[in-house]
Amino acid sequence: MAEKTSQESEKQQLAQKPMLKRVLCNYLPVSSLERAAKWYEETFGLTVRKREPDGAILVLGDGQWLFLMETVDKRNANFITNQWDGENYEMFSLTFEVENIVELHKRLREHEVDVESLVDHGSCGLQFKFKDPDGNKFNVWQDTV
Repeated sequence: MAEKTSQESEKQQLAQKPMLKRVLCNYLPVSSLERAAKWYEETFGLTVRKREPDGAILVLGDGQWLFLMETVDKRNANFITNQWDGENYEMFSLTFEVENIVELHKRLREHEVDVESLVDHGSCGLQFKFKDPDGNKFNVWQDTV
Protein backbone atom coordinates (compact mmCIF):
# COMPACT_ATOMS: atom_id res chain seq x y z
CA MET A 1 0.00 0.00 0.00
CA ALA A 2 2.81 2.41 0.89
CA GLU A 3 4.49 1.66 -2.47
CA LYS A 4 1.30 2.53 -4.36
CA THR A 5 0.96 5.84 -2.49
CA SER A 6 4.59 6.68 -3.27
CA GLN A 7 4.05 5.99 -6.98
CA GLU A 8 0.89 8.12 -7.04
CA SER A 9 2.75 10.96 -5.31
CA GLU A 10 5.58 10.74 -7.85
CA LYS A 11 3.10 10.84 -10.75
CA GLN A 12 1.45 13.95 -9.26
CA GLN A 13 4.83 15.70 -8.90
CA LEU A 14 5.72 14.91 -12.52
CA ALA A 15 2.32 16.13 -13.70
CA GLN A 16 2.76 19.44 -11.81
CA LYS A 17 6.30 20.13 -13.06
CA PRO A 18 6.31 22.77 -15.85
CA MET A 19 7.08 21.31 -19.22
CA LEU A 20 9.04 24.39 -20.39
CA LYS A 21 12.40 24.56 -18.60
CA ARG A 22 13.92 27.93 -19.61
CA VAL A 23 14.47 30.27 -22.52
CA LEU A 24 17.47 28.95 -24.44
CA CYS A 25 17.94 31.79 -26.91
CA ASN A 26 16.25 34.89 -28.21
CA TYR A 27 16.01 36.24 -31.75
CA LEU A 28 16.37 39.92 -32.45
CA PRO A 29 15.45 41.65 -35.73
CA VAL A 30 18.09 43.97 -37.19
CA SER A 31 18.34 45.89 -40.46
CA SER A 32 22.05 45.18 -41.02
CA LEU A 33 23.60 42.07 -39.55
CA GLU A 34 27.19 43.30 -39.75
CA ARG A 35 26.42 46.73 -38.28
CA ALA A 36 24.34 45.28 -35.43
CA ALA A 37 26.87 42.56 -34.55
CA LYS A 38 29.64 45.17 -34.43
CA TRP A 39 27.52 47.51 -32.27
CA TYR A 40 26.63 44.84 -29.69
CA GLU A 41 30.21 43.58 -29.62
CA GLU A 42 31.72 47.05 -29.13
CA THR A 43 29.03 48.47 -26.85
CA PHE A 44 28.61 45.53 -24.48
CA GLY A 45 31.77 43.46 -24.99
CA LEU A 46 29.74 40.48 -26.21
CA THR A 47 31.44 37.68 -28.12
CA VAL A 48 30.26 37.16 -31.68
CA ARG A 49 30.26 33.40 -31.98
CA LYS A 50 29.24 33.09 -35.59
CA ARG A 51 28.64 35.43 -38.48
CA GLU A 52 27.18 34.21 -41.72
CA PRO A 53 24.17 34.87 -43.95
CA ASP A 54 21.96 32.98 -41.48
CA GLY A 55 22.61 35.38 -38.61
CA ALA A 56 25.04 36.21 -35.84
CA ILE A 57 25.14 34.68 -32.38
CA LEU A 58 26.05 36.97 -29.52
CA VAL A 59 27.08 35.22 -26.31
CA LEU A 60 25.91 36.90 -23.09
CA GLY A 61 27.86 36.73 -19.82
CA ASP A 62 26.04 33.62 -18.58
CA GLY A 63 26.49 31.81 -21.90
CA GLN A 64 22.96 32.43 -23.18
CA TRP A 65 22.71 33.19 -26.90
CA LEU A 66 21.15 36.23 -28.53
CA PHE A 67 20.61 35.72 -32.26
CA LEU A 68 20.68 38.72 -34.57
CA MET A 69 18.56 38.11 -37.65
CA GLU A 70 18.50 40.51 -40.58
CA THR A 71 14.92 41.37 -41.54
CA VAL A 72 13.48 41.71 -45.02
CA ASP A 73 11.41 44.72 -43.94
CA LYS A 74 12.43 47.28 -41.32
CA ARG A 75 10.95 46.25 -37.99
CA ASN A 76 11.95 45.77 -34.37
CA ALA A 77 10.91 43.60 -31.44
CA ASN A 78 8.86 46.27 -29.63
CA PHE A 79 5.10 46.22 -29.31
CA ILE A 80 2.41 48.57 -28.01
CA THR A 81 0.44 47.73 -24.88
CA ASN A 82 -1.88 49.39 -22.36
CA GLN A 83 -0.90 46.96 -19.61
CA TRP A 84 2.49 48.25 -18.49
CA ASP A 85 3.10 51.97 -18.12
CA GLY A 86 0.03 53.77 -19.40
CA GLU A 87 -1.81 53.74 -22.68
CA ASN A 88 -0.01 52.96 -25.92
CA TYR A 89 3.23 52.14 -24.12
CA GLU A 90 6.06 50.95 -26.37
CA MET A 91 7.03 47.72 -24.60
CA PHE A 92 10.49 46.18 -24.57
CA SER A 93 10.85 42.50 -25.35
CA LEU A 94 13.78 41.63 -23.06
CA THR A 95 15.19 42.63 -19.70
CA PHE A 96 18.93 42.20 -19.23
CA GLU A 97 20.34 41.58 -15.77
CA VAL A 98 23.67 43.31 -15.10
CA GLU A 99 26.20 43.54 -12.30
CA ASN A 100 27.10 47.24 -12.60
CA ILE A 101 24.09 49.15 -13.87
CA VAL A 102 25.51 52.59 -13.02
CA GLU A 103 28.64 51.99 -15.12
CA LEU A 104 26.63 50.58 -18.04
CA HIS A 105 24.20 53.51 -17.95
CA LYS A 106 27.15 55.93 -18.00
CA ARG A 107 28.82 54.06 -20.87
CA LEU A 108 25.68 54.07 -23.01
CA ARG A 109 25.19 57.81 -22.47
CA GLU A 110 28.83 58.43 -23.41
CA HIS A 111 28.30 56.44 -26.62
CA GLU A 112 25.19 58.56 -27.38
CA VAL A 113 22.83 55.58 -27.18
CA ASP A 114 19.10 56.33 -26.87
CA VAL A 115 18.90 55.69 -23.11
CA GLU A 116 16.32 56.64 -20.47
CA SER A 117 17.09 57.74 -16.91
CA LEU A 118 18.29 55.28 -14.29
CA VAL A 119 15.41 54.63 -11.87
CA ASP A 120 15.51 53.14 -8.37
CA HIS A 121 12.41 50.98 -7.91
CA GLY A 122 13.21 50.14 -4.29
CA SER A 123 12.77 46.41 -3.68
CA CYS A 124 12.42 45.89 -7.48
CA GLY A 125 15.99 47.11 -8.04
CA LEU A 126 17.57 49.65 -10.35
CA GLN A 127 16.40 49.84 -13.95
CA PHE A 128 16.66 51.80 -17.16
CA LYS A 129 15.62 51.35 -20.77
CA PHE A 130 17.61 51.84 -23.96
CA LYS A 131 17.27 51.31 -27.70
CA ASP A 132 19.76 49.80 -30.11
CA PRO A 133 20.43 51.42 -33.51
CA ASP A 134 17.45 49.50 -35.01
CA GLY A 135 15.07 50.85 -32.36
CA ASN A 136 14.81 47.57 -30.40
CA LYS A 137 13.92 48.63 -26.88
CA PHE A 138 15.34 46.82 -23.83
CA ASN A 139 15.11 47.06 -20.07
CA VAL A 140 18.22 46.72 -17.91
CA TRP A 141 17.92 45.56 -14.31
CA GLN A 142 20.14 45.11 -11.26
CA ASP A 143 19.04 43.76 -7.92
CA THR A 144 19.78 46.09 -5.00
CA VAL A 145 19.62 43.44 -2.29
